Amino acid sequence: MSEWLRSWFEPSAFSPHGFCLLWEPGLIWLHAVSDVLIALAYFSIPLALLAFLRRRRDFGFPGLALLFIAFIALCGLTHVIGALTLWQSWYWLEGGVKAATAAVSVVTAIAIWPLIPRALAIPSPAALEREVAEKTRLLRALEEARDGLERRVAERTADLARVNQRFEAALAASGVTVFSQDDRLAYTFISKDELGRTPEQFIGRTDAEVLPAADQEAIIALKRGVLDSGTPARAEVRAAGKWYDLSVEPLRDEAGIICGAVDVTARKRDEARIRFLFDEVKHRVGNLLAVAQAMLRQTAETSANVEELVDRYGQRLRALAGSQQLLVREGPRRAGLHEVIGSQLGYLEAARFHVDGPEVVLDDAAVLHIGMALHELATNAAKYGALSVPGGQVSITWTVADGRCTLRWAEHGGPPVRPSNRRGFGREVIEWAAAQAVRGTVRLDLPPEGLRWELDFPLQGVEDGIAYPSG
Repeated sequence: MSEWLRSWFEPSAFSPHGFCLLWEPGLIWLHAVSDVLIALAYFSIPLALLAFLRRRRDFGFPGLALLFIAFIALCGLTHVIGALTLWQSWYWLEGGVKAATAAVSVVTAIAIWPLIPRALAIPSPAALEREVAEKTRLLRALEEARDGLERRVAERTADLARVNQRFEAALAASGVTVFSQDDRLAYTFISKDELGRTPEQFIGRTDAEVLPAADQEAIIALKRGVLDSGTPARAEVRAAGKWYDLSVEPLRDEAGIICGAVDVTARKRDEARIRFLFDEVKHRVGNLLAVAQAMLRQTAETSANVEELVDRYGQRLRALAGSQQLLVREGPRRAGLHEVIGSQLGYLEAARFHVDGPEVVLDDAAVLHIGMALHELATNAAKYGALSVPGGQVSITWTVADGRCTLRWAEHGGPPVRPSNRRGFGREVIEWAAAQAVRGTVRLDLPPEGLRWELDFPLQGVEDGIAYPSG
């Protein structure tokens, strides 16, 4: 076998092709160069096909491509051998290469026919362009639809945000707390902080977990009744020390309830206050009539004539009215000593008074009787004491110590005091009525340099720096 292959590359008895061309140099080189260039062109085509196959591994006919590569490469090799046989008589080698080329060519020709239908099924460039154009059109239509959908979503989102903003503003203005719960009464939504908890601390928890134990029964029963009957319900309930107007309705599309709660604690307190005031007014009207009648009787007993009676009784009624204004003003807080003094002495020259003391809040009885006592003291000072002469001064001070308050009235710079045994309504007010109203004691001194009056009474306690008398 090896001898036979070696014989392919050994000179034979035949003459080279150059002999047939009479060794004409121009003709020999024409054939040689042409064969070499054709071979190079043939060899470049398989290389290009191989590069294509490496980049397009999804090519649909890889086997046919390899046959074409082998066929074209053998064709190129045939031309190379043809150029060599111009000088060498390697006709056996040339024949073998041509036989291999023929075999590959036949196989390629046989393989290509079955593949023609598949190749024809591949769209033409024009068809691909049309398909690409159609898909591009569809893509643009989809993009436009997407953009339109995004715009609509953005509009709906903005509308929803505006609605939510209005909803939250309405809730904030109305004071309503809106919340929803599932069929286990676990919170799924709440609009704002409530009962000292944030919305996040409500979500997923039940009433049994967030409500005080003492308030759970009535609230849970109300909500369970709505869940079982499907009928809305409304009631005033108590939770964590506050009163709420609670409305409960079943959800339409799922098991659960939606509720609205309004804090009515202030209203309940006002209603209780109104009831109290109504009862108090009935009681107080009777008392005022009795006080006014007593004032008139005692003022008449100590008045020299009708003009003096009208003047003195009018002043005492105005003092009584000033005290009543403090009692019936709006708001839950009581009157303090500063306010009582201002209500009784505001019509006098402020520069002639020295007022100093901590905040002490008085109850209704103390406001009335201490106010009247201050009025009687001021009236006496204006007639006979420090306020009856230029330069006279009145010092009103009070101190708080050891659970008691001591209120002092001291006159300076007035005419010498002349003690009197005469006891009228004014003296009864400053010595007895004020002391009884605050469960205290009164001390009245009449030294020549000026009247001294002292009221000492117990305090109930001190809250936020404010002292309250013992009621």
